[in-house]
Amino acid sequence: MLLPKFDYHAPANLEEACQIMAHYGDQARLLAGGTDLLIALKKNRIYPSQVVALDRVGELKGVGIDENGLYLGARTTAAEIMEIDFGPGGEALVQAASQVGSPLIRNLATVGGNLATAMPAADMAPPLLALQASVILERYGDQREVELKDFFVCPGEQVMLPEEVMSVIYLPQLPESTGGAFEKLGVRKALERSIVSVAAVVSLAEDNRTIVDARIVLGAVAPTPMLATEAAGSMIGKKAVAKNFAAAASIAAREARPRGLRTSAVYSRLMVETLTIRALTRAFEAASK
Repeated sequence: MLLPKFDYHAPANLEEACQIMAHYGDQARLLAGGTDLLIALKKNRIYPSQVVALDRVGELKGVGIDENGLYLGARTTAAEIMEIDFGPGGEALVQAASQVGSPLIRNLATVGGNLATAMPAADMAPPLLALQASVILERYGDQREVELKDFFVCPGEQVMLPEEVMSVIYLPQLPESTGGAFEKLGVRKALERSIVSVAAVVSLAEDNRTIVDARIVLGAVAPTPMLATEAAGSMIGKKAVAKNFAAAASIAAREARPRGLRTSAVYSRLMVETLTIRALTRAFEAASK
């Protein structure tokens, strides 16, 4: 199937990319890995007059670390994320990246694109939300930071303005006694969109048994990736033991809002409960090492 006609731009740096986007606005689409955009073009879902390729924009690649946390370039691929040490809790993101599509897709799909498409089943969104990430959005002459919990609006929609470019994902430094995990349910082992996914991040007290902070994020069971705040809050101050994980998982299942598109709501909630127990167990194991 032929692609629709469009003008192609290949800016050499972030400033040039922002200039182009400022000029064309909603007539333009950004091309990073292309795993979603090219499919949308081929299936005539969108008809941009301009496509702005970001493969020459070096500022969007790589990792930076300071005393406050880690900065991840938005054009970093899933395959590259799998090789990065993100520190405490970062296991969740590495595990999610390893389950994105197939090996070929992981070499193309970018973390920024995975977030910007705003799909409920996006694999990297739940762990990033659990890790309290925020995104840096650039436009010509301006910049803003948006916490990921405020980024998603509805399926396929987020808060980015047409002229904005996502440059960086910021991950704050978490306590050393923090661990993370990601669990996903799909039908196939590769090229599978999540039916249900769960990311969990827990921090432990000095006794290495008491939970002092926790975040549980559910994917594909609500219009956007969602924090299971009641479930996570139920564990604060409690011991990291199986019965408390099970109780929190039961609450998470009730918090889920499955739409019943790919499987029944009853089954989705059952899987939320199962995967939450697994994710919490593995997150605790990582935190207590």
